[in-house]
Amino acid sequence: MSKTNVISEELFENEVQEELEFLGWEKANFNRPDFREFIDFNTLNDKIIEINQTSPEIAQNAINEIRKHFENDFLSSNLNGFKILLEGIKIYDKNSDLYLTINLISSNYKENKYEFARQMQFSNGNELRIPDITLFINGLPIAIMELKNSLAVEGLEDAFNQNESLKRHSPNLWMFNAINFVSNRVSSKYGSTNANFKHFYGWNSWDISGSNPIKYLFDRESIIEIIKNYTFYTNEQKPVKYLAAPHQIEAVKNTIKNLKESQDNRGGVIWHTQGSGKSVTMVFLARAIMNNFAKSTILMVTDRNVLDQQLFLRFLNAENYLRNKSVNIGSRKELISELNDKKHFGIYFTTVQKFAEETGVLSNRDDIFMLVDEAHRSQNNLDGEKTLSKVTEEFIVKFGYGRYMRDAFPNAKIIGFTGTPLMKMDKDTRSIFGDFTHIYSMENAVRDGATVPINYEMRRTKISLDNKYTDLMDQLQFDYIKTLDQDDILSDQKVDNLIKNINHSLILENDDIIKAKVIDLIQHFKKRANLLNNKAMIVANSRKAAFKYYKNILALYPEYKDKVILVMTESNKDTDPEMTEAIVKKSDVNNAANEFRKPNSKYKIAIVVDMWLTGFDVPDLDVMYLDKVIKWHNLMQAIARVNRTFEDRETRKTKESGLIVDYIGIWKHLADALIQYSSGTDNKLDINIEDVVKAKEKLEEIFQILDDNYIKGITNFSNLDSKAKYNFVIKKTDELLALSNEERNKFIKIARKANRFFKIAYSSITEEESTICKGIQIINSLILTTSLQRDENLVLTIDAIKRAAEQAINANASQVEILESKISKNINDVARILQTEAEGLINSAPRVAAELFRHSIEALIKETERIRPVFAKKASEKLKKIILRLQENEDIERVIEMLRQLSKEIINENNKELEFEDIQLQAFFEVVADDNYLGYNNNSETLRRIAIDLMDKVKDHVTGQFNTNPKVQSHVLFELKKLLKNKYGYPPDALGGVSGILFDKIKNEIRINPDYFRKDD
Repeated sequence: MSKTNVISEELFENEVQEELEFLGWEKANFNRPDFREFIDFNTLNDKIIEINQTSPEIAQNAINEIRKHFENDFLSSNLNGFKILLEGIKIYDKNSDLYLTINLISSNYKENKYEFARQMQFSNGNELRIPDITLFINGLPIAIMELKNSLAVEGLEDAFNQNESLKRHSPNLWMFNAINFVSNRVSSKYGSTNANFKHFYGWNSWDISGSNPIKYLFDRESIIEIIKNYTFYTNEQKPVKYLAAPHQIEAVKNTIKNLKESQDNRGGVIWHTQGSGKSVTMVFLARAIMNNFAKSTILMVTDRNVLDQQLFLRFLNAENYLRNKSVNIGSRKELISELNDKKHFGIYFTTVQKFAEETGVLSNRDDIFMLVDEAHRSQNNLDGEKTLSKVTEEFIVKFGYGRYMRDAFPNAKIIGFTGTPLMKMDKDTRSIFGDFTHIYSMENAVRDGATVPINYEMRRTKISLDNKYTDLMDQLQFDYIKTLDQDDILSDQKVDNLIKNINHSLILENDDIIKAKVIDLIQHFKKRANLLNNKAMIVANSRKAAFKYYKNILALYPEYKDKVILVMTESNKDTDPEMTEAIVKKSDVNNAANEFRKPNSKYKIAIVVDMWLTGFDVPDLDVMYLDKVIKWHNLMQAIARVNRTFEDRETRKTKESGLIVDYIGIWKHLADALIQYSSGTDNKLDINIEDVVKAKEKLEEIFQILDDNYIKGITNFSNLDSKAKYNFVIKKTDELLALSNEERNKFIKIARKANRFFKIAYSSITEEESTICKGIQIINSLILTTSLQRDENLVLTIDAIKRAAEQAINANASQVEILESKISKNINDVARILQTEAEGLINSAPRVAAELFRHSIEALIKETERIRPVFAKKASEKLKKIILRLQENEDIERVIEMLRQLSKEIINENNKELEFEDIQLQAFFEVVADDNYLGYNNNSETLRRIAIDLMDKVKDHVTGQFNTNPKVQSHVLFELKKLLKNKYGYPPDALGGVSGILFDKIKNEIRINPDYFRKDD
């Protein structure tokens, strides 16, 4: 098919027609009495007879029944039509005295007739409307295409609005509609019949992984699959129609394939970023499991003590689609009863906390499919968390939920869902669920419009401190440090402990500071009143801080009475009756949540601490005021509260972005998370197989050194019972504390090395080795805590500094000033935001600025290495050298200038024109071009061919085990060497051998993006 650029709508229609014809669609020959007819009843009649092997009389009765379901509004009409498409029509057959189910479309795609009509006219009796292309299956109009010239002023939303107008004009044209499709070739989007434009999915390119939007959606087999399995209406009072997005379809297909091929019942992990429809994906997958595995029971496992009401409701409302009513399980006993009573089928909801302890085998059935939500931290610790119990005087091993779940259902198939990435070192989660079957990152979701971009704004708090008390704090710290032995390694730990004990809650709970923040916050909030529905969430650092926010808002802005709610768990430790009265009662939380979700909610501000930060969707929530330190998974789940898409059908207001307003300086944690989260992969801990093997060898050496010199018997530690382990740890700690500072310092350094090697070799550590390592860690920790407890001077100094700190910040509200930040950018643009922050701090805090510049460059390098891995590696080495200079106390201005220059170099490199559009192919080209022999002895065209050949060869031979199996690596590299030698004469005899550096770089490229290199089916 021609790939020429579209310069007119007609040429674009021609191209779409060619593609449809290539896929097996035929031009419709539609004979109808007038333009008000929208179904080809002649074709439909013939196909009903053929598909159902029935009589013309029955076929005519079915058509008569269809006419009875015409409606005056498109929603009612489509609801009727969709039900008929899925369930067929019941027709009484007088010959057999039975009701027959007559299907209009066959599930076997080959039995249907596929037709298209261009510029077909439809009348409502008053005026004509002409959609660009209408698609028919067996004479039923199942898709409307509105196409635009890519150069036209009109955009996709104009095309969408034309179809919206067509719904009002010809409601019954939409009776059997499955897909509403709009495109200008540059961008293509599709949605369900009643979806607003914000909930359309699509692509910003015509070429999508060797396919295109027409082929992806309208391949004959694909469109039948979409109608039958990837579309459903909810059974609510106001039904909502769901149509799967591409990432949901791919996730389901990959997981079903994985389940069929898996030899160990691990179905894999689906990582779909928060806000991208993860719960709906779970519904689609549940349906697919029941379709593909005849005898199947679904067990939904959520990660909250209180059942995830939103997810449960999602499944309840899909009862017709799933052909099962979901059941909430209250106890393990009830679960066993249900599974024994109902041998097949059924969807049951339970919480992971029901597997907090060993239960024994609950069911040996092999037809149970466990879908586990938030499959990361809570499922960890397969090897067990080892701790000392002072109560029982035992060494306790506590396993994670995942271990107990697996033991309870040993033959069940298990699939994990997460909105946050798994770490490369997260061996436990992978051991339970397997590897990713599909990734849909934050960057993907924003690009596709599945979520809105999140902007970030920092509003710093400037606090006037009393110098008298800050000087006192410095003096107290100085006096204490003078008492320490500078040769004792524990002295550093004591100073760290001193600093950590000056709790930031002193500032975050200060009355005057909160008052100043409230004034700024409400003014900021009021300025946004007309952007959407004026709805916000305040995340406070603690219960006390949250209540102070609540009180200050009502005191300073009484007009917000009944518009602000305080949502946090009730506690019997609360002594303030006013606070107890202000908190939304536990019994009312669900009602408050439902009210807050309403677009016209009476509540405008929700103040929270931990509740509502995960699994709570309010689509029109567009601003979060953050005054709490949150990290990693929790931070990403929290900020995702504002990334949902939203369009108000009445006002037509749409949510263009969400906003995080940062009052605490969370950006460092946010940047760390985003560098990893936005790309959809975790390359931060790039540890190869050789590193793991060496680390394990070093760890074994350390075990022997410690057994010979410091902890006699540690190599036998795992064989002791829990009581003996406890006594062993206590005895060895006392012996080590009795040593000289010099000897004790040697032990601490060795113990720290053991911990470091343990983390690197974690993926290959045995349970015995894990137990030994934990014993060493506990002994080391006990030495530190005992030293801290025995240091009475440290305790007194901490108390004195805390009192001075409280007095130092005892300022009036007028002395607290909010410094408005100029930043308000997409949080995914990590590098640019960090750099802007750094520039603003060069004069006032140059070392902080240097640190921010470093993180900015790291983000740039992370972005660069996907396309230009060789340059990224060199830039990374440069950065290390600059940071080393910083640590060696070189002039800070000189270091900052070097960081600035390196940043410019990376940006300039990123702006250079690429050799290939395919990013991964470009990366291979860069690797090949950097090789000493290939780079200097071949022209650019030859290098291009080598890069293409190498990548094709990798795709032919790489498997999912490449990163973990040395044999697979050796096989792939052997094939590459053979290709280079036979086709390109590399290496020449004079060179003496293949460049090991070249193949190391190729191996790293495969490690970075293994899924890319798997051969397409």
